[in-house]
Amino acid sequence: MLRHLVIFSSVIFLAACGGGSGAIKNNGGSYISASTSSTVSSSAGVSSISSAAVSSIASSSASSNETTTSLYGLYVSLHMGRSDQLLGNAQREEQFLKFVLDGGFTYLIFYELEGMNPTSVKAQQFASLVSRAKLTTGVTEVGAALGDAGEADSVVAYNNGRPASERIDVLNVEYEFWNKPDRKTEFATTISMLERFKTVAMANQLTTEIYIGWVDATEAVSLANVTDRILVHYYRPNDIDIVNFGIERLEWMAAASRKVKIAPIFSSEGPKNTYDAPFMGCWLEKNPHQQAYKSWKAQYDAIDKPWKENIEVIGSTWFVYDKFLDVGIGAANGCTH
Repeated sequence: MLRHLVIFSSVIFLAACGGGSGAIKNNGGSYISASTSSTVSSSAGVSSISSAAVSSIASSSASSNETTTSLYGLYVSLHMGRSDQLLGNAQREEQFLKFVLDGGFTYLIFYELEGMNPTSVKAQQFASLVSRAKLTTGVTEVGAALGDAGEADSVVAYNNGRPASERIDVLNVEYEFWNKPDRKTEFATTISMLERFKTVAMANQLTTEIYIGWVDATEAVSLANVTDRILVHYYRPNDIDIVNFGIERLEWMAAASRKVKIAPIFSSEGPKNTYDAPFMGCWLEKNPHQQAYKSWKAQYDAIDKPWKENIEVIGSTWFVYDKFLDVGIGAANGCTH
């Protein structure tokens, strides 16, 4: 679990954007408990989403995506080696693909891909899952959350010889320099990583991005000038005045020498499935997940500031898939209404 200290308006929160426990809500508002999943072995390519689900892609995506733009992302933990491992479990894979389809997600960011051998069973299982997501659920991009410059080469090695439907498309930097003891040095490491990723991306038709929590004005501009897009955390327990949670970060990034593409990140963590402060886990008991971005975007659109001319909002993202599995069980998840 990667964690960072959030200090805002004299209130201290602990926020996360790393691995976690389990999560899933379908588009109709009903939930499937994580306990309903059983361990089922499967080889790469065996599990596939049902024909009924495939045939509903157009209508489901249309209704779900009306609250987003081109990007609606979802962080996904593979939980390798755990009892709730996603890869190789046919039932869990089906459940996950249905959630992606029903939710209208177009972008998946996977953890635990660092050092993946391109010829391993894990790589074959991952390729199968990615292919089914792209071909049957409306996903158009897949990212790898990485914390080391050398991992760009691992992604290229995995991609080599694979069809577009199985490829990783985005090099996502997850490196919380703002939470490091030597922030200045770690920020320099982050910039170096992004520069390396950019070089690899340009040579291999990839996109680069970084997730951020808290930055100062100088860091914001430097990051905006060296990466394709930035995912900005908005970890709050509800959607009230959510856009103003660190709004200065967007204003600072707008001072970059080019138009900056950004997407807010929301968290589905609740009282009992996080090591940090609970965020939208309980809010999601009564609200569809698409509402978070709809509220944020409406509030953003109401801002009348000249700096917005250099910001392009490309959509939104959720952390993290498996936390959604605990939504909808009320008091058992620590939620009271």
